[in-house]
Amino acid sequence: MATRHKVLLVEDSPAVQQIYRNTLTIDQFQVITANNGMEAIKALSTDRPDIILLDLMMPVMDGYKVLQVVKTDPKLSMIPVLVFSAKGQPEEVEKALSLGAAGYVVKATTKPKEVIERIKGILAKQEPAPGHEVAHYRIEVVEGSYDTAKLAADFKLNDLRCPACRSKVLLDLVPDFTHGTAWFSGKFVCPRCTR
Repeated sequence: MATRHKVLLVEDSPAVQQIYRNTLTIDQFQVITANNGMEAIKALSTDRPDIILLDLMMPVMDGYKVLQVVKTDPKLSMIPVLVFSAKGQPEEVEKALSLGAAGYVVKATTKPKEVIERIKGILAKQEPAPGHEVAHYRIEVVEGSYDTAKLAADFKLNDLRCPACRSKVLLDLVPDFTHGTAWFSGKFVCPRCTR
């Protein structure tokens, strides 16, 4: 049996949330729900969806802020976000796309089945072709070369060593396909204590 894709559905209207939860579940998606932006961020701290279906106009924290948080966090930035909103003005669409949304649909003019087709299309672009794994690079950074001191300072490392065990850290690079050009998300990891 194929792995079910997990969707984080962020929507403050109980009726709309129920419609999309039912439609996604019938289409074999695993669904996590959040009623506002703060709940979405909390859900992302414990669960990793394959895609986020995000409303824009919500109480507590709006969808723009959620999108900004997701796309600036290296642990979350590779999760595609499909914005679905009652707002359809060009400036709203442009703002969402400039913040990193993978797509934008207007609720009033798009049926739930069409939204699911958009989700499937976005997920298909994210997945590597069968038999091709996404490259993942783990690089040793040589101390004293080029901008290593600035790099260590940017990541709040006194040097290029693990604060816990003092082993040399490695730079972990993962391709990020949410940008139109070659892009990587990076972080330092300790090979000994996996921090």
